[in-house]
Amino acid sequence: MNYKRILQLSLVLLAIIIVVGVFTVLTEGPSTLAGLGEEKKSTIGFVDIQLVFQQHPEKFKAEKILSEEAQRLQAKLEEEATELSAQEREELLESYQRELMEMEQELVETVIGEIDATITEIAREREVAVVLESRNVIYGGQDLTREVLEKIREAVQSEE
Repeated sequence: MNYKRILQLSLVLLAIIIVVGVFTVLTEGPSTLAGLGEEKKSTIGFVDIQLVFQQHPEKFKAEKILSEEAQRLQAKLEEEATELSAQEREELLESYQRELMEMEQELVETVIGEIDATITEIAREREVAVVLESRNVIYGGQDLTREVLEKIREAVQSEE
């Protein structure tokens, strides 16, 4: 019989807790919860980074610089190769290839850095909390690609 009495008291106590909780939510909760909802609300944007990179004006300049450097190194290699052994020519070629790869990496990193900075700037202006690569978005979000491209083009034109 003690178990029956303990069970009844537990149920009454549980009912009181539920009533107090519901009363608290109904009297104070909605305004508090609404405020929390606004704080947690976030805006998600996305950018087609591949498209922005492909159309970035500095990318075209970087390709031209790399092409010119490759031609210069090719001419230098042909000039020096006549006096070198096969082993030395191979080492020189590898050295030139490394030099071109390092130059390419620096140029690409510069372009990507500019893209990242522009995305960050636009996201802050538009109060976007998260920006994703467009291919990772299935539904929703704000497409910032056009704005990023426009801002990059404006920056390049103002530099010229």
